[in-house]
Amino acid sequence: MDWQNKHSEVEHDTLTAIIKDFAWATDFGSVVVDIRGTENSSFYNFSKFCKLMRANPQFHSLCQKCDMYGGLEASKTGHPSIYRCHAGLTDISLPIIKQNQLSGFLLFGQVQAEDVDTNYYTCIQQTQTNWQAHPELRQARNEIKLVTSQQIKSAAKILKLIGEYHSDDDDPRKQITFSVKSRENDELKAQPADNQEIKKALHYIQKNLTHHLTLEQVADHVYLSQFYFSKLFKRKVGVNFITYLNQQRMEQAKSLLKESSLSVDAISRSLGFSQASYFCKIFKDQTSYTPAKYRKIHTG
Repeated sequence: MDWQNKHSEVEHDTLTAIIKDFAWATDFGSVVVDIRGTENSSFYNFSKFCKLMRANPQFHSLCQKCDMYGGLEASKTGHPSIYRCHAGLTDISLPIIKQNQLSGFLLFGQVQAEDVDTNYYTCIQQTQTNWQAHPELRQARNEIKLVTSQQIKSAAKILKLIGEYHSDDDDPRKQITFSVKSRENDELKAQPADNQEIKKALHYIQKNLTHHLTLEQVADHVYLSQFYFSKLFKRKVGVNFITYLNQQRMEQAKSLLKESSLSVDAISRSLGFSQASYFCKIFKDQTSYTPAKYRKIHTG
């Protein structure tokens, strides 16, 4: 096993230890999932109801979809996503960032809010499930912990503070994430740039691939004029700003197409594109395939 794998295990163990302690301290259920909603950790402090639901293949699939969609909402908005699952319970989601890429989500909650504010919570899954037809599930559902909206919001704030402690980014959107850091940023290390402003710009771009980025924003970030930054960027990196930005976004799109079941539209939005048609055009220009064709080739 090489050092990177060992380091990755340490990162994962640290994150799961935090989540486990948080679950027991707050008396909320908690789990780590990947970008497809597949569980990546043990079920910490799960209720009997949620354990039974996930033991049923039909309900388990809906639980995973809720976990995935809830996580994506948090990734898009820059705030912890507080939502209601297909069984009507309240969950909270935060994204997990590893080496500047979305790698999964942290979910906690599995509670019943006693003072529901319909404007505050998102109904993430419209599918109506028939869990009420199962007596054991009905009984377990009645045992679900009842909490106030304030308790849910406070728990989300605590976890946000933990996320801020684990992040070195000034962007509030990035501060809610659990940034799982490595000692070396291999992508930036491999770049030929030897200019400090360009190194800083490349780092900023990698951290903000899911945002709407402009040349002006990045130039302002490194305190250079747009004209000078544009010339310097192309000279040091070898391609212009927009070409580089799209190249990096398409690399992440390839990973999402191969490793997730997200729709092309969802992937385009998650990478900062306002129009899926433009995303598809850029993707085909760089790969010679449409996103759908690329997914089919690489997933069989």
